[in-house]
Amino acid sequence: MARRKTRKVSSPPRKGTRLRARSTASRAIKAGLAAVVAGVVGLLRAVTPSGESMRGFIAAAWYSRNARRCAGLLGGVVVLCLLSWVMLHNLRGNEQYRVDPGRIELSAAPAWAKGDLAQRLKADIEEDLRADLADLPEGSAFDTELMATITERIERSPWVRRVVRVERRFPTGPEGHSRLLPLLELRTPAVAVETVACFVLVDGDGVVLPLELKRDALEFALFNEKLVRPLRVVKGVEGSSPASGGTWSNEQVAAALSMERVIRKAELDRALPIEAIELIGIPQQPDARGRVHYQPEGGVILIPDQQRMPGFRVMWGRPPVHASTLELSPNDKLETLKNHMRGMESVSDTRIDLRKRG
Repeated sequence: MARRKTRKVSSPPRKGTRLRARSTASRAIKAGLAAVVAGVVGLLRAVTPSGESMRGFIAAAWYSRNARRCAGLLGGVVVLCLLSWVMLHNLRGNEQYRVDPGRIELSAAPAWAKGDLAQRLKADIEEDLRADLADLPEGSAFDTELMATITERIERSPWVRRVVRVERRFPTGPEGHSRLLPLLELRTPAVAVETVACFVLVDGDGVVLPLELKRDALEFALFNEKLVRPLRVVKGVEGSSPASGGTWSNEQVAAALSMERVIRKAELDRALPIEAIELIGIPQQPDARGRVHYQPEGGVILIPDQQRMPGFRVMWGRPPVHASTLELSPNDKLETLKNHMRGMESVSDTRIDLRKRG
């Protein structure tokens, strides 16, 4: 009996749910990307002009007189910039246009001094400035970084308030060389603060100048004779002064400088030559809230020339920097002082009190 052959039929494998989900997501992403690409291509086609449009635009621009003028001007600027760059590059390497900061030309004559004092101060200031620049290497006169370094070094000096500019002087012949001439604004002493051992000169910004005088009346009088405008002495400042070049951050010094500005602006010395400013009852520093608490009867006292007006005192009160509504304004005080001066027959041992209203 023949054996019957049987065929095995295998069922197709089933895909899992996760595989079907991944296939569906992949098809969706591809369809989305295709749509985005198609949209970008359509947008580019819409905004990009055709070749014919571009040719028309170029032709219109070429035949436009204003367009040709603008193109010519732009081309001229580009050519000029290129020529300038080439010339500057060549000049930087030329020995005639190299400068030595240690041999810089200076003009540091203080305008507030005269005679031999002005010459001595000029020589001292210029010597110190050249010493500060001596370690700088040679460089090109067109080097902006070198100019900035020279300016920064010079402004470190306690005598220099600021560098106005650094002028370049170029050679006029084949044998010449370039030079630098900084234009300086020097500090001017405003008052002489009396300390235990000496007089300390302070400018209008409160910066201590590198010049001290012995606390001697005769020496100070001789020094004042060599000044264009004599200095006033400030009495009653407490604490030690900072080093030269530092700012004396003291409410007493601020009060004295404030009073000095009022005297100079009002030209009070013409009618009443003030010899000294005395400070009484003024704290050195403000409190935590920035308030300056004067002691009772504290303020500024103006002392005129005692040889001409012995015993004369002006009780000014609070200076403008610490003005109070309980006192008259500086202008009203000046007017009151002038009225008192007009009605006075004698100035000896006279006290004028400007601290109270009425």
